[in-house]
Order: sequence, then C-alpha cells, then structure tokens
Amino acid sequence: MNSLGELIETVERERKTLEVYTDDDVILETLRRQFETRNVDVRHRSLGSLDEPGFVIIRDVNGKFRGALGIDGFQAMLSPRIHPPWELAETDDDRTDLFGFLEKTLFTSYRPRQMLATSREIEDRAWRVGTGRLYTGFERATALAAQRDVYDRFGSHGSLTVAVFLGDDWTEPVPEGVTVVSQAGSELGNYWFVVFDGGDNELEACALLAKERRPGEFYGFWTYDSELVGELVTYLETTYDVL
Repeated sequence: MNSLGELIETVERERKTLEVYTDDDVILETLRRQFETRNVDVRHRSLGSLDEPGFVIIRDVNGKFRGALGIDGFQAMLSPRIHPPWELAETDDDRTDLFGFLEKTLFTSYRPRQMLATSREIEDRAWRVGTGRLYTGFERATALAAQRDVYDRFGSHGSLTVAVFLGDDWTEPVPEGVTVVSQAGSELGNYWFVVFDGGDNELEACALLAKERRPGEFYGFWTYDSELVGELVTYLETTYDVL
C-alpha cells in the first residue's frame, strides 16, 4: 500500500449486489435512490405471498451471500442519528449490523452528516473497548477544532492511544493524551478517516476511509475487516512516524 487512495481503489473492485424483496414501490424507489451513489447493483424481487414489509440480501462480486437485513433496519440506516460516543455507549443500541452489513462497499457520494454518523459508530466502539489505537484524519485544523471536546475526552479515556492527522498546521494547544500529526500539502488534506484497531480483540477493529472529491462530497468505504484495518494502521504509522 503506497497511498490512502490505493486502498480505496482496491475496495472499488469489490462491487456488490443488493437484492430488494418488497412489493412496496415507495420502499423500492427509496432504496434505489440511496444506493445509486454506491458501488452496488440494486435488483428487485417480489415477496409473492409473504405478508411482511420485506427484506434485503447482499451478495458479493461473485454472487456469494453476504447477509440479510429487514427493510425496517435499512430505513433506520437512511437517517442515522448523530451522538457523541459516550452517549451511545449508555444506550442499548447495537448498530453494528447496520454499518457492518455493507462494509467494504464503496460509496460515491456521502455528505458530511453521513460521514459524521459513520465516524461516531467507530468512535463509539473505541469508547466502549477503552484500549487500542484510534487514529483520525480531519483534513483541516478547523475540523479538529469543531470536535475538540470529543477528543479531549478520548485523550484521557481508558488506555486508548489517540492520534489525529491534519492536512494543515495546528496552532492551538494539543488535547491532553492526543498526538497531533500535521503535514501541510500532503494527502492528509484530501481524506477523512477514523481507524480503530480493536485493542486486544481484533473482532472490534473497524475503519472509515474517504476522499473529498468535491467540497462536502466524499468517496470511500468503511470496514470491519481486521486485516484491512491493520494495513491502514501500519501505513499511517510508517508514513507519518506515529509509534
């Protein structure tokens, strides 16, 4: 792996198929609009005699079954809530199925609100585990400043090792317990990422990586693949001297 963009290109080759089992035209069109900006083929299937809202099935590029989820779960995914991780940790919500269902599925047009919701899912997991490495790329110093209260708390939480990466200079005091890596003019100015290595349990590993292709519009993926997360952690540590 020679760049963050190279990893996105690798995922781009793993196109998936979304089979939608429903007889509700409104639901079908809603899902088609949602996934027209993803690296996904949407195919419609009738429910026949089944009396239920419907469900969806994901298949990989080779047609292999990857998972299934009820329509209600997908509708919840369309408008994810945004809360800080310590609030999420106090609820019984487990959104892993929602975010993990389409892991390593490229999205081609995500807005900042959607990016923030996905980031919160990963930060929530790091908060719950309380150990391991949490690496976050903010593109610009102003973005870190807007999340300063979140990372002030992360820096003193459990045994987490926290580092933030910026594509420009950080001139404010560094949050306690947080390493700030700033490199003006580098690739960091084009990417938003949140990476958690899972601590002592690789099953908790997860990451989001996206490139801002146009102002406020992101292209990338998220993953729960511990090997892929490890590759991203290694790249960041060796490229930007974070150890």
